[in-house]
Amino acid sequence: MNIDVSRFRIIHGGQVLNALCIMEVMMPENFDYRNRETIVKPKFLEVLAINTDGEVVSIYDEAWTFQFVPIVQAPGQQA
Repeated sequence: MNIDVSRFRIIHGGQVLNALCIMEVMMPENFDYRNRETIVKPKFLEVLAINTDGEVVSIYDEAWTFQFVPIVQAPGQQA
């Protein structure tokens, strides 16, 4: 599974990183896709990001430890 999240920054462990994609999502044990709640939080995520040295890194941690913040640009400003 690859979910593009390159329009977000990640805050994880006190660092702000540029996100690339979510590689893996692990749902809670005994999760039943057919008989489920409307909103279910995943337990673990694996995210690819670019660190402060410009290197691609993989972060695998509990989902609650990640905060995704959209990258917002002023009108007329280019990336």
